[in-house]
Amino acid sequence: MDCRRERDGNPKLSVSPTNTAHLTEGSVMTMLEACVSQFSLTVDATDTIQALVDSSDHPWGRRLHDALKFATYAECVYAVEPYARVEVADFRPDAPKYPDVADRSASGVLGELQAAGYVDTRDVLQEDAGQTYLSEGRTVTAVHVVRPFALVGVDYRFSREANSRAIRYGHAYADRWEITERAYTVPAGWYLVGETGDFTTDLVGVAGISGDSDDLLCSLFEIEGFGASTCLAGCGSCGMRWSADSGSWHFRPDDCDADAWDFDDAAEIDDESGTVACPACATGRVGFSIF
Repeated sequence: MDCRRERDGNPKLSVSPTNTAHLTEGSVMTMLEACVSQFSLTVDATDTIQALVDSSDHPWGRRLHDALKFATYAECVYAVEPYARVEVADFRPDAPKYPDVADRSASGVLGELQAAGYVDTRDVLQEDAGQTYLSEGRTVTAVHVVRPFALVGVDYRFSREANSRAIRYGHAYADRWEITERAYTVPAGWYLVGETGDFTTDLVGVAGISGDSDDLLCSLFEIEGFGASTCLAGCGSCGMRWSADSGSWHFRPDDCDADAWDFDDAAEIDDESGTVACPACATGRVGFSIF
């Protein structure tokens, strides 16, 4: 993200300042309530990422989450060493002492932090809504904070004279700036960053984990409430049950004497209760659970 430390000569420019947590042995898999409508059979992708966050091994994920949020909203954000004594002069617009890591997305901020040598990252999971029953795509990124860091926000402003120089010479640096905020230190360690979105992503949460491993991806799907690849359907009146997988709307009988059916053909869809008319007995209601 371009930090407004400097300005070109365009007079129309604004001058405003402006190892995952494991599933305990013997625990029961949580099924998420489905969102049901005429054209939708999904589970909220945000809820699945929140399940990941709730399974954290340590509480420091909140620190990284807040740092990433800060760096996506503030205009100019610099990464500094923990407890470093910083002064306004360290953030001269023409030669800042520290790396600017601000960006419009969490992944962009992580990229800047990695370039500055504070973190290493790797993609763990990328799913789009078409592969599952997710309401939108989701990504999970493993982040190793190799050097603890804190973030400092700086507000740059342009006086009338600086704006005049930009117009006259085609370029000028801000001539006024101040430190506006300093975030808590993000400790060294391992984290999982969860985002949702199909084309652009939004940060949902960060889980602190004990370490990386070869089976990290498999461990994700052992977390209660994270899975979204299987949908179970059942009638409360006749007891018939069906199942579908991988985002499919074709339901097959699940160990019962019933015919297969397609959600496209479902009748009497009730958005509020999340049920449809039972295709077997025609009098009961079929509800859905996703895991």
